[in-house]
Amino acid sequence: MPTGSLPFDSQEPRSKLPRDFSPASQLRYEVACALVASSPPSFGHEAILSGSAARGVADEASDIEMVFYVDELPSSTEREKWLWQVGATDFTLGIKSIGDEQIWMTFFFRDIWVEACWQVTAAHSQKLDALIAGTVAAPSALRLGWIMQNALSLRGGSLLHQWQYKLQQYPDVLPPAILSSALHYQRFSYFLELPWALIRRNEQFALVENLYVEVFNLLRILFAVNHQWEPDVKWLQAEAHRLKDAPECLLERIEAIFTVMPLEERVTLYLLLLRDVLALVALRYDVAEALLQVQERLHAHNING
Repeated sequence: MPTGSLPFDSQEPRSKLPRDFSPASQLRYEVACALVASSPPSFGHEAILSGSAARGVADEASDIEMVFYVDELPSSTEREKWLWQVGATDFTLGIKSIGDEQIWMTFFFRDIWVEACWQVTAAHSQKLDALIAGTVAAPSALRLGWIMQNALSLRGGSLLHQWQYKLQQYPDVLPPAILSSALHYQRFSYFLELPWALIRRNEQFALVENLYVEVFNLLRILFAVNHQWEPDVKWLQAEAHRLKDAPECLLERIEAIFTVMPLEERVTLYLLLLRDVLALVALRYDVAEALLQVQERLHAHNING
């Protein structure tokens, strides 16, 4: 079948997309629907659209992220046959796989890059059950909750509805676990002093790496105490509005940490932001030890604010 000849229903209900969706999101949603409609039975009875298009914020550079849920992974021959039939180009088979549970591939279709995944349904359900029970706290695991919470159904829908319903309940056990992990090093003055040592050595790359890790942990704390699944940080500007409990001017302060000069001011801004986050968190969780260490570092460097 030549490129662009897939069945296409221009009357596909737009109500599935979020309010104020971008034209690029609508286009990618329609293309994904057409791809799913053309797929063989071995690709399962349930498929979703995820990523920026599903959230209605895609632009002309955005790809399409879609997942087929299957009882067992289709063979590379089945997937390649489908790609040839729909007229896809530049495809790579099995660029990323997780055992017998998941496999990803990319291809180019209608001038849009597509990331397609085949996920064994039972394994996916187990991951979400562990997430909802609060037994996993790794960033990648929590990001799955955010992805699924914002996904759109392309076929089926009953499983996605069940998953999204469960994800509405953020586990109460998660915030303490994330706080313990994210603040592990902030309890020790040695690690809070490390950025100043990097500045004295003029190790700018190492300093940026250090600040990125610490700001990332700071954001993990904020999303946890707000009972929100962690987003991909590349969408922070679009997701920060969900944080009802957060320091004022959060995005502007984070941007300044990575852009202002001199380097000493970057560390100062980070410590002040961390102090404000901990002061906010202290109303509900015990972060006294970390907060004390931050205050002592600020005092040691004669920082007021």
